[in-house]
Amino acid sequence: MIETPLAMLPLDSKSQEICDWFELYTLSSEYYAAGFHELARVWDKRNNTESADSEENATDAQDFLEEIYQEIRNRIELLGECYPFRFSENNQELIFLNDDLNDGSKIYVFCLFISHTNNKVIFDKPSFYVINNRVRDLFQACATWAAAGLVDGHSYSFGFPRPDQTGFLEKLAIIYQRFGDGKVMDEPLPGVSKSPKDEEIDIISWHPRADLAPGTYYILGQVASGKNWIDKSIKGAIEGFHGNWLSPIPASTPISAMFIPFIIEPVKNENISDRLGVLTRRLGHIYHRLLIPVLARKGLELGRSRKNLVIERIEDAAEISNWIEKVISDFREACVYS
Repeated sequence: MIETPLAMLPLDSKSQEICDWFELYTLSSEYYAAGFHELARVWDKRNNTESADSEENATDAQDFLEEIYQEIRNRIELLGECYPFRFSENNQELIFLNDDLNDGSKIYVFCLFISHTNNKVIFDKPSFYVINNRVRDLFQACATWAAAGLVDGHSYSFGFPRPDQTGFLEKLAIIYQRFGDGKVMDEPLPGVSKSPKDEEIDIISWHPRADLAPGTYYILGQVASGKNWIDKSIKGAIEGFHGNWLSPIPASTPISAMFIPFIIEPVKNENISDRLGVLTRRLGHIYHRLLIPVLARKGLELGRSRKNLVIERIEDAAEISNWIEKVISDFREACVYS
């Protein structure tokens, strides 16, 4: 039995959120392992009433567990070795790979924690970790690497405040000179902001063509780690960003992208693909927790091995590693084992 800062198992949530809860429960467990029978026991406890049919309840519990098993299988399939959990040999337990975390699996754990900040369905005692502006900025670093992994090319962290402390036009000129498609205006247009920060553009990334000509895989990305991400959209910002600050504007067609630490949950009577279809049309291409760790790991590897590429903020990987190590330690210290 473990007493943890976690709330009670959220049985009324979708399988994605229940699986997140179970991952955190596993991470907090004394031996980094938790049995699926514990989920079934909680399910049965709620559903077994004097008037209920026990056989029907058993089927319900089995169906409930199968949903969780399937969600974990989906995560393993998408994330591979960047998923920091695995089934035990008999498939009866989920195990956290504490001593075998690679860059991608560390980023997964990082996203898992920051995606549930102040989520009372998951944590009823969240005081053991704090999500401040620096931690949110570290997620922008993850997104920068993920964009590099997507395009197999350059990736700049443009969101304000910029770690290199460059000004807006200064940084923009550096980026687009290397991009070679479009040119930053020498003088700002009348009426534009006198002190622009990032114009809603957090990441600028592209795949360099062999002939260095226009017409390349070009991403303008927005990073959102707050619950209001669904109300944001970079799509409406791109035309103004190009038109207000570049002349000529790039001939390459930009891809609008949104990077979030969350997992996409379907709403009633739809699947995740349906949900992403609706969201993508409104917000741009969405990269979430089941995609970012693999892409970011690739981006980090590119940045470390290919010196001809500019992939910013590689040095922040160590800070993320230290952060999750501390948060896991504090989380486990807040637990009472009996």
